[in-house]
Amino acid sequence: MPSATLLGQSVLSGIVIGSLYGLLGLGLSMSWGMLRQVNLAHFALAFLGGYLTFQLSGRLDPFVALAVIAPLFFLAGVALHWFLTRFSVNLLNTLLVTFGLTSIIEAAIQWIWTADFHRMESAYAGVRWRLGPLFLALPDLLTLLFALGLSAALWAVLRYTDLGKAMRASAEDSAMAAAFGVNEKRLGYLVSGLAAAFAAVAGLCLALNHTLAPVQIYA
Repeated sequence: MPSATLLGQSVLSGIVIGSLYGLLGLGLSMSWGMLRQVNLAHFALAFLGGYLTFQLSGRLDPFVALAVIAPLFFLAGVALHWFLTRFSVNLLNTLLVTFGLTSIIEAAIQWIWTADFHRMESAYAGVRWRLGPLFLALPDLLTLLFALGLSAALWAVLRYTDLGKAMRASAEDSAMAAAFGVNEKRLGYLVSGLAAAFAAVAGLCLALNHTLAPVQIYA
C-alpha cells in the first residue's frame, strides 16, 4: 500500500492538474455554450500563449507578459468570430476551420521555436511551501487561484449582471433576445474575445508549470 503522504501529494497534484484543465475548458465551454461553435483551435491558442510567455519571460515578468498577450488574444478571438459569422460557417464546418487553424498555429510554433522541448525559468518556480508532509509550489497555487477566480467571476457575471442575463438569453433564443434589444452580434464578439483571453491565461499556467512542446497540442 502506498503511504498516506504519497496519496495526499497525488491528490494535491490531481487538484492542480484539474484546475489547469478547467482553465483550458472554460473558454471552450463559452464558445460552445453561448456561440454554438466548436473551437478546436482553443488548445492551440493556449499553447501559443504559453510559448509567447516563454519568449517574453527573458525581458518581462510572466504576469506583465500576460497583460500584453491577453488583449492581443482577445482581438484574435474577435477576428475569428468575425470570420466565422462573415462566411456563415455552420457547426460542422467550425470543426474543420478551427482544426485547420490548429494546424497553422502548430506549424508556426515549430517554425519559430522548433519541435524541441522548452522550459520557462522564472522566480516563481522555486517558491514552495510545506503543508505538513505535503508540498505546494507557487505555480500550482497560482493555477488553482486563476481557475477558481475566473470561474467564480464568470458565474457571477452570468448570474447577477445585465450583461450575463443578455448572454444567457441570446444563447437560449437569439431571435427572442434580439426582439428585446439584445445585440447578439456584439455579444458574440465579446464572448469569443473573452474565450481567447482565457486561453492566454491557461497558456501562462502551462508555461509556469510544464515543459512546452508543439506535439502536446493534440495530447
